Amino acid sequence: MKKGIITGIAVCFMTAAMSMTAFAGQWQQDGTGWWYQNDDGSYLNNGWNWVDGKCYYFMPDGYCLKGTQTPDGYTVDESGAWVIDGVVQTQGTEAQADTQSQGSGQETVAFDNLTFTVPSGFTFDSSSDGSNYYSNGDETILIGLMSQELFSGEAAQFIDDYQEQVLDELMRSQVGNAGEKAVKQLPTGTWYCYTYQDNTIQGIPGSMRAYMRISQDRLQLIVFAGRISGMDTDGIMSSALR
Repeated sequence: MKKGIITGIAVCFMTAAMSMTAFAGQWQQDGTGWWYQNDDGSYLNNGWNWVDGKCYYFMPDGYCLKGTQTPDGYTVDESGAWVIDGVVQTQGTEAQADTQSQGSGQETVAFDNLTFTVPSGFTFDSSSDGSNYYSNGDETILIGLMSQELFSGEAAQFIDDYQEQVLDELMRSQVGNAGEKAVKQLPTGTWYCYTYQDNTIQGIPGSMRAYMRISQDRLQLIVFAGRISGMDTDGIMSSALR
């Protein structure tokens, strides 16, 4: 099955976002620790953020964790960068997070400041352009995870303020008019859900359901594609994403 749909949506979104002004920032330090301040005076906080190609975990007060384990169970080195087996993870590997087996044999994968438990019967398929893909045994259903860093400062705030309109236009221009759109209130917050019934979307037989949102200056996208007519995707989103 082709997997270009997630990458295509990300590229389309970032192309549109490039027309907005990017606001850079810089690291700051005091007697307590380090934080990253944007040029507009705001600062990164409440979870994972990519800075200069590396991923850092920022506490609610904005300070960056260093040389420890993060609240969601991942490791950062003495500089604060996310590492796996001592290797600093650089941008482009953001969706290729360390996977951990659970007692049930299922795996969990880091998804920004959340974790996603891969549904039973699905296994890792491949990674491409910052996205992870999981398929069932006969490869008739595909689940894709993608997270893309957006701009900080005023540009990101503008996108966040109008995210429903931005996401609507993104999906319309990239995939077409959705057969159904819904706003889902899930345990992890609000997600915008777009369902397409076309049998030949991007070469994937069956239907497609995309859950999207903008959270903490990041575009988050989870796609279910293929023979999903009897699949409780809302239930998976509620139970698998934490």
